[in-house]
Amino acid sequence: MKQEHGLTTTSIIMYVIAMVVVIGIIASITSFFYTNVNSVDENSEHIGELTKFHMYFLEETMQEGNNIYEIKETRDTFSISFTTGNAFTFQNHSIYFNHIKICENISEAQFGAEEKNGKTIVKVFMKIGDANEYTKTTRYVLNSNV
Repeated sequence: MKQEHGLTTTSIIMYVIAMVVVIGIIASITSFFYTNVNSVDENSEHIGELTKFHMYFLEETMQEGNNIYEIKETRDTFSISFTTGNAFTFQNHSIYFNHIKICENISEAQFGAEEKNGKTIVKVFMKIGDANEYTKTTRYVLNSNV
């Protein structure tokens, strides 16, 4: 008698089980990937606000001969002004450059200054987002060479 070659019920069941396992592995990897992409999307909005602030603040701190004129802290407002006449103010969950809003959705911002090795360092602390999702402390060295 000839043996017939082909698919048996057992081999079909094995193929189906193997395919289900492979699809399950791919599904779990895909869901992990999309969860991380959503997390990056939320943080990129906060990083965008921080980048806008860095752009303005770096331009101010890099000007030669520029020094801190005054750092003020009132009940709901923090501000820092420079000898160039420019000022950065945090109030109403926004940061203003002079009177132009450059950042929004800021939970908290504080400015400070310290001297190290004869250089003035400006310290900026920011919390961005409704639930303080992104926190960053940045130090800027003033280019006060005359």
